[in-house]
Amino acid sequence: MSFLHGILLFGAAAFLIPLIIHLLNKRKVVTVRWGAMHLLHEVIRQRKRKMKVEQLLLLIIRIAIPIVLALCLARPVLTALRSLGLGSSSLIVMLDDSFSMRAPAAQTTLPGGTVMQQARQDMQTMITELPDGSSAQVLLSGGTPRKLLDQATTDRTLIPKQLSEVPSMSGPLSANDAFQAATSALKDSPNATREVVIVSDFQEADWKAIADGAALPALETISKQEPKPQITFYRVGSDLAENISIASADISALVAAESQPIGLRVRIKNHGKRPWQDIPVHLEADGARLRTARVSLAPEGEAVLSFTHAFDKVGNHSLSVRLEGDSFADDNAFHSIVQVRNQLNVLLIDGNPGKEPLSGATDFLEIALTPHTVAAATLKDLIRTKKIDLRKIRNEDLRQQEVIIMADVQKLQGNTQNEIDKFVKEGGGLLVFAGPDCDLDWYNREFFRKGEGMYPAAIKGQARADSDSLPARILMQRFTHPSALYFNDARAGRLQDAEFRHWLELAPQGDQTQRIFNLDRNVPLMIEKKYGRGRVIASATTANAEWSNLPLQPFFVPLMQRLTTYLATVGSAPAWQLVGSTIRLPLEKAELGAEFTLRDPTGQTQTLKSAKEGDAVFVQSPSITQPGIFQLQKVGTEKTTLLAFNIDGTESDLKALPSADIKKIATRYDAAFADTLPAYQALDRTRRHGSELWQPLLILLLGLLFAEVLLQQHIAKG
Repeated sequence: MSFLHGILLFGAAAFLIPLIIHLLNKRKVVTVRWGAMHLLHEVIRQRKRKMKVEQLLLLIIRIAIPIVLALCLARPVLTALRSLGLGSSSLIVMLDDSFSMRAPAAQTTLPGGTVMQQARQDMQTMITELPDGSSAQVLLSGGTPRKLLDQATTDRTLIPKQLSEVPSMSGPLSANDAFQAATSALKDSPNATREVVIVSDFQEADWKAIADGAALPALETISKQEPKPQITFYRVGSDLAENISIASADISALVAAESQPIGLRVRIKNHGKRPWQDIPVHLEADGARLRTARVSLAPEGEAVLSFTHAFDKVGNHSLSVRLEGDSFADDNAFHSIVQVRNQLNVLLIDGNPGKEPLSGATDFLEIALTPHTVAAATLKDLIRTKKIDLRKIRNEDLRQQEVIIMADVQKLQGNTQNEIDKFVKEGGGLLVFAGPDCDLDWYNREFFRKGEGMYPAAIKGQARADSDSLPARILMQRFTHPSALYFNDARAGRLQDAEFRHWLELAPQGDQTQRIFNLDRNVPLMIEKKYGRGRVIASATTANAEWSNLPLQPFFVPLMQRLTTYLATVGSAPAWQLVGSTIRLPLEKAELGAEFTLRDPTGQTQTLKSAKEGDAVFVQSPSITQPGIFQLQKVGTEKTTLLAFNIDGTESDLKALPSADIKKIATRYDAAFADTLPAYQALDRTRRHGSELWQPLLILLLGLLFAEVLLQQHIAKG
């Protein structure tokens, strides 16, 4: 037996009050002898025996009343009813629905079935065997945890029906996020007896750090609740030990010009112990196979292939790479969308024009953005730049531009600032190199405006590396920003070669910003902020060589081009997205209410309708549940947008955490472990869950009070 409010049991000590009163009254009795007493001895003896019984019974009732009241307030939970099938409980199943759960199952109950199919079957059995009146809820824990049902249900047929409509293709499982969602679900559990079951393949990539000692704060919170929920780790295994996948694919340009070669660098990974020979790897463009290369992989090894292709037609094009060879084909392809355009217009606002070559604030930028034009080469540049002195800028200069780059601009005048503000809000991109002469007061007061303005961060001041100390460098880590993904491979350029002697101390506030690059001094180098429909990127260094040697590095050209093309395509669909996510595309206000057809890679279609939120009009796709190329077409028009979705590469390593390590995690949090349904059923039978007893105790308390009144009246009459 356990108690929800155990501290209130101390109230049972109040039973001493009637007992003490009884003992004190007993001491006050005085015996008086008189002559005729012997004639009444028999009557007195009978009467005394009856009074003793009545007084003893009254004392017992009065002692029981505070004890039962304390038990009622402490809310006891009897732990012996579940074995008799009488105690209702609340079951919360944290179901891992990540991509790895699609691997073939190890159990023999479903020949040819997947881990997810086996997990669903076992979970249905768990729910079916719950006592009558029990409730169940399922948390889909892959990617972003979410509830299967709005609230827990006692209908045992509802959950399997709902699960049949939910595909298993989410991102990697984040254990702590999943347990946080379980904590919230526990609060809504209608029964005092509660159980949390984690059903997963326990992929090593998701659980290894926890097995090595990483904390699970959310699970610690659950394990400290009273009464403590029963926690079970239930492993559903896969018999697939070998797998090869496309781990990543990096495209040299997010946007390209007509006939401009695009590089595609593909990394292929062997996650198993056996070698693979002559694996065919195909390059496909717009659904047509272009060429095939072959690659061999050592055990747990990887290989890198490079392809190039040029599109000769303006518009959106799909570019895919696909390999053959293993039985788990979902991670054998990578898809991307390439935008081919005639040109991309960029305005360079120079706050400090130079009189000598490469001395101005925007001179290096102009070379980086239009290298072929500057070199008088025959190849065509995608970007067309227009450079203008800040003092000569007019409103007309902002028209037809897609990106504005400000370099060494001290401050903007009122009308120019308003026009650039409007430009960004309507979907334009802005890149700012504030420079050494920037007016800090104006940038903070007018440009940043305590986070309400378009500038991404407050500027605390300028910092520098002393002449006798090492310069600051770019912090090398895995980059996640779309414009920086290309530089995760060292062959794209050695970012750490850039040396910074001076920089601005940018201080981002709130969660509206994203760091693109950091310096090794734990300060941001570039920060992005959404502003209206557009985006703004702030740089802590200069665009010329005054503060660093960044513009002198070979990677400066692809870096500036990728930042610029990223800002220019904010309103467009991204090159690709992860399966499990949605895409929300901005539309013109006139397109409110328009219908669109979304076609998946298998040819299935569904109709979407544009919606409005505030002043923004958009069309949003549902959560995508399979990789491949999707087509979004406006009904009644030829306008088609291509969308690409890929699985998360970390899910391709199907290696499971050893059972010993899962048991170690379970032991740490006083949880149980089972790896088969019979093992779970045996474990469940050994547990003794139950029901709260305060309701019958309250009835008993009322009965005792009623009995005490009746007995007291009876004694008074006698």
